[in-house]
Amino acid sequence: MKKNKMSMIKLKYLIKEEVLDKQIKNSINEMGELSKQINSLKDQLKPLQKKFGNLVDIVLPVVDEMGKENLKTKRYVFKIIRKGYEKRSFSYKEGFLNSLEKVNSNTRRILKEILEETKKMVNVKPSFQIQPIEGITGTLKGWMKKLISKMKKLIPTLKQMKQGNNELKNLMKV
Repeated sequence: MKKNKMSMIKLKYLIKEEVLDKQIKNSINEMGELSKQINSLKDQLKPLQKKFGNLVDIVLPVVDEMGKENLKTKRYVFKIIRKGYEKRSFSYKEGFLNSLEKVNSNTRRILKEILEETKKMVNVKPSFQIQPIEGITGTLKGWMKKLISKMKKLIPTLKQMKQGNNELKNLMKV
């Protein structure tokens, strides 16, 4: 009986292991397919990003020259959130490594000079937002619906107030 019970435990273990093995293999196969799809989408995305970047390089200077931050077409609203600019930053690692080679009695002076030498110009890219017109009109429609519903609730109250005022006028005449 013990032998039979042991063989059942081993059989359960083997079945469980085989089921897990199938699940893992299926998951790995699914991951492989997803990886193929991701790579395919990345390949499709690269030329679109390049074309988008080229259009941005054309549009932003013209919009900036016009002095506008918002432009509206029939289908989209173009809004500049942050204009691009260049800024200086320090490369501390390079400055420190350079200073190690130049250390002498005037260490502080040299370190300041090296720090000035390692300043870099960094280009901060502009950020902007493009929104479909439908999204904006949908928001306006939502506001209008809210306003109309509030007005509909208010109208009966105003009518009751008018009736009450008329009754008071009639009582004052009597």
